[in-house]
Amino acid sequence: MIETKKSFCRFCHVFCGVEVDVEGDRVLAVRGDRDNAVSQGYTCPKGRAEVERIHHPERLLSPQKRVGDRRIDVSPEQALDEIAAKLREIVDRYGPGAVAAYVGCGGHRTSTGGPWFLRKWLDALGSPGLYTSLTIDSPSLFLAGHRFFGAPVAANLLDIDHADVAMFVGTNPTVSHQLMIMPQSNPTRRLRDAQRRGMQLIVVDPRRSDLARRADIHLQVKPGEDASLLAGMIKIIIEQKLYDEDYVERCVSGVDALREAVRDFDLEYVSRRSQVPAERIRRAAETFATAERGGAQSGTGLHMARHQNLNTQLVMTLNGLCGRYDRRGGLVRNRGVLHFEIPENIGPVPIPHFAGPVSRIRGIRGTFSLLGFFEEMPTNTLTDEILTPGEGKIRALIVNGGNPALVFPDEASTVRALKDLDLLVVNDLFMSATAKFAHYVLAVKHPFERTDVPRLMDLSYPFPFSQHTPPLVAAPDGVMEEWEIFWELAKRLDLQLDIPGIRMDHKPTADELLDCLQPNSRIPLHEIRKYPGGHVWGERELAAGGIIPNMIGHEDRKMAAGHPEVIAELREVRAESVIGGGGYESGEEFAFRMITYRMKEAYCTQGQNLPSLRNKRSFNPVLMNPRAMQSLGVEGGDVVVVDSGFGRLEGIVEATEALTPGVIALAHGWGDPSDDRDVREKGCNVQRLIPDDQRYDPITGLALQSAVPVNVYPRS
Repeated sequence: MIETKKSFCRFCHVFCGVEVDVEGDRVLAVRGDRDNAVSQGYTCPKGRAEVERIHHPERLLSPQKRVGDRRIDVSPEQALDEIAAKLREIVDRYGPGAVAAYVGCGGHRTSTGGPWFLRKWLDALGSPGLYTSLTIDSPSLFLAGHRFFGAPVAANLLDIDHADVAMFVGTNPTVSHQLMIMPQSNPTRRLRDAQRRGMQLIVVDPRRSDLARRADIHLQVKPGEDASLLAGMIKIIIEQKLYDEDYVERCVSGVDALREAVRDFDLEYVSRRSQVPAERIRRAAETFATAERGGAQSGTGLHMARHQNLNTQLVMTLNGLCGRYDRRGGLVRNRGVLHFEIPENIGPVPIPHFAGPVSRIRGIRGTFSLLGFFEEMPTNTLTDEILTPGEGKIRALIVNGGNPALVFPDEASTVRALKDLDLLVVNDLFMSATAKFAHYVLAVKHPFERTDVPRLMDLSYPFPFSQHTPPLVAAPDGVMEEWEIFWELAKRLDLQLDIPGIRMDHKPTADELLDCLQPNSRIPLHEIRKYPGGHVWGERELAAGGIIPNMIGHEDRKMAAGHPEVIAELREVRAESVIGGGGYESGEEFAFRMITYRMKEAYCTQGQNLPSLRNKRSFNPVLMNPRAMQSLGVEGGDVVVVDSGFGRLEGIVEATEALTPGVIALAHGWGDPSDDRDVREKGCNVQRLIPDDQRYDPITGLALQSAVPVNVYPRS
């Protein structure tokens, strides 16, 4: 007998409401839940493919142990016993700092076993070694936010439903569904509805993406030159006095210093450097500043490119100058359901700026996570922390819902590091590119087999909404939830997890653990559980007012538009040479700059093995302008070599008018280094081209992962 159950999708972090048809322990179909107050029936092809993922013939159904060149099935108890014994041996010999954990995108989407739980496990062990995917692509959000506001400020969502103008810089929310940009449920519809009522859309992107195609103004900037473009827009706004003078007087400092710093970013220079027509830049600046309500947001395309800290803060500065924070139609907040209630007229929340431990590698300091009030280390140092001998060398790594072999810079060094570990444990649904190097691979539950709440999405919904889902089907005997793995290891290692309400002599249920991990939930979880399809708590809109200037952490309670580090870096940018080709320095002979982007058919490193998605795309093409292809003598479908001077890869070229002739684009998350199949079957790994110790950010350690100088030539 078929039963229909309400739940929410967890293929990505948007958590769209779904209806799932179940017969016994088998999932038959997944579709959008039209009754869901947020997603209203919307799902993407990846979410609908969950049927293929949960019942995939290659899904892991029991722990795997590497024995020589073979892998054998073992029981969960044996795997956990042996892993715990090896961890104890490593800790006794080298100390707890020799053990680390990496949490990828999959790990963020479990409300029980995510980084907030792993931080507690590592604290009990005595290790600082928590690494997550957030410091791979967007540590500039924390750094720039701290410089600009001086403290966390709860005004991160663009109120698209009331905005008169929206500017997106280096992000495509219709595909990426990126958190902390705008409400992400059915973003295409939200943008379409906003434009129909008159909202002006400005997009800054080197690629004419689907978002850029619908833009009123598309600034097709040369990759890596966003700083000059944004500085030029700020110069226009300041010189023409288009900024909100009253708001700036009350809430923004350093405008005189900023005015002087952008003085030489005149339109002719900015246009020449950014390759955007001067009149279009002027129109974008005036449109953004003169709109009554609106805001600008940045994404990973900006956060992974050159001058990412400066660029991220310049976007914030545009919002500050034009009075966009904490105002209806601007950058506001969701009150949330699972988070604590923000008191009226709250003051600054003190968080030390990059106060975590210092890595042995390049002196990069850890930071507070964007996902919560806990510390994490810079992921772009992890490979070298494993490979570099001496005190502090990482010898054991547990990978939770991530795939370092495909997402860390410098693929060759990453593979060497994974092989060098005394113990590598991977928790995953499949034998991923990283799992192939593991000593143990622990099979985990599919999302439909576990209890969850949408913790990651809580503050990014369009209004206060939440939902609880129990398991929809029973899990196979040999699989575990991620939190259970760490709980069982803690028991075997005699660790005491600091979770109020949890005793180590009593293993909690998933729901008991959820309750204890959410002690300050604005709405108690027992109340949320009453509504299987989810529920709205309060008004169906975002909250504005009471945050600015109260939460600003600077002594003068003003946003620091003239922060000394911003002023200094603006001067550095203006002093740089204007290069016509793909390089950044005189004498560099590169013809192209390569950007990375997201494909609709995959989410990071997931989905490439699902038939319905592979039928659309079985590889990630090298996108190139037809004129550039003609100059190289290549046609669509040919194999080309992409060379960054650091590394090389072979990819399948595909023509697109969405790029200018000096730009190529390549999606990340493909190209398993252990896969012997042709590039047309497995794709290519962009991280082969990217070093972790060249052109990296000296504060966050971030590698240059977009706007990368490259050459392209036919395969001989």
